Amino acid sequence: MPRLRSVAFYTPGWPPGRFQNGIVTYVGHMASGLRRLGLDTRILTAEERSGLDGSGPGPGPNHEPGDLPPGEEPAQHPRAAVDLGRVGVSGPHALLDRVLDRIPRLGTSGLSFGWSVARGIAALEGTASVDLLEMEESFGAALYAQEVSTVPIVVRLHGPWFLNGAALGVPTDTPEFARRDRAEARCIADARAVTSPSRDLLERVRSRYGLALEQAAVIPNPAPVIPPGSHWRADRADRNTVLFVGRFDRHKGGDLMVEAFGRLAARIPQARLIFVGPDRGLRDDAGVQHDLAGYLEAKLPPAARGRVQVRGPLQGQQIEPLRREAFVTVVASRYENFSLALVEALSFGCPTIAARVGGNPEILRADETGVLVPGGDAEALAAGLQALIEEPERAARLGGAAALDMAERLQPDAIARLTRDFYEAVLDRPGAAPPPRAGRGLRRVIYRLGTLTRSRPEARFTASGSSEAASPEAARAEASRPEAARPEASARPEAAR
Repeated sequence: MPRLRSVAFYTPGWPPGRFQNGIVTYVGHMASGLRRLGLDTRILTAEERSGLDGSGPGPGPNHEPGDLPPGEEPAQHPRAAVDLGRVGVSGPHALLDRVLDRIPRLGTSGLSFGWSVARGIAALEGTASVDLLEMEESFGAALYAQEVSTVPIVVRLHGPWFLNGAALGVPTDTPEFARRDRAEARCIADARAVTSPSRDLLERVRSRYGLALEQAAVIPNPAPVIPPGSHWRADRADRNTVLFVGRFDRHKGGDLMVEAFGRLAARIPQARLIFVGPDRGLRDDAGVQHDLAGYLEAKLPPAARGRVQVRGPLQGQQIEPLRREAFVTVVASRYENFSLALVEALSFGCPTIAARVGGNPEILRADETGVLVPGGDAEALAAGLQALIEEPERAARLGGAAALDMAERLQPDAIARLTRDFYEAVLDRPGAAPPPRAGRGLRRVIYRLGTLTRSRPEARFTASGSSEAASPEAARAEASRPEAARPEASARPEAAR
């Protein structure tokens, strides 16, 4: 009998399709893939939503179509999640976290996040055994969860702050930046095991922190399964339309997309831009803060500005027809560890241009499945767009090859098998004793004392498919919910403390 029977995932939101967040989508694909292999999958989440507007009670016994990533079936997903906002951190824990947070050698802003995850694990174990938990490296929270939990935790690299923070333009010379960076370094160094979606990301982490990470593996994120009838086709696309899916911020390169479109519109007056994604604003090199509307007005003449359609944040099923309408899709990010927007565009067979940054060259094969241009270069992006629009046969060839390549290399069941095999190898080898860390013993004592002030959390699964903590403090726990564990904070790390 296989040793691995049950895997839990932490995700900043649930279910898939209700959040514009790469971690949420990744967990949705992985959970369904592992379930098809016969494993029980459980979810810890910072927030559970229902309805396209994100309101309303938890999802019903079967998820609605909009809940799921492209190509997924409702029965493939766990029907319930433990909402950490309801399990939360106890009042004593929250108070002690604020105290320890002011003693750099003892605490970090990931402490309450990690303790909340640990209580979520305990809630899951109240209903079924959990063999292993996978969660992100953000704020070093996994380290603090592992200190007080017996369930092995595998750290999945989704974007350390030294990369994502810098890409967002966050000052890197502040005590706050250094503090979070150190916390994530300790978390990664002490992890039972580490997985990374790209070789580029893993090697950058090794180099940054001087770590061998012998217990690490590169396992790419799976691609959605797109039926051939839903693929992009040249005869159904508007040859003058460009699609951008991403936040308006420095990280995702929304400013570069606007500037590149301005140059393209001067050369192809019929060109149109569809801009999909939330407006997070950005600060330019001169220190001026911009929102999307202001940036469009500042950078584009009225004629070009009138051909930009700003759609704001959309759900996956709302984006699909736009992918087929646009002739070219753009990924202009200043850094990506493993771009979901890029994977989805290629999976739909869309002719795609991406910045040659981070893990993008591991996903898009230059001049075989798409076009790579230098990162941060609006002129190169505009020239690449012009070339594809003026060479429709080449664009169609690249798009067709991309769809086949994603279906072959990033097939979800194959990625799930790689992940399962790695997890089983992790469980088969004894965990090494973590190196001494200042404050570890004190944190364990404080956590255990805090748990004595309340009953052991239990996961109570409601008929709607959501779960709550069966404890008297469940309602109050929302007030102490860690900011770092919220989907908005994970999606907007620059807003987190």
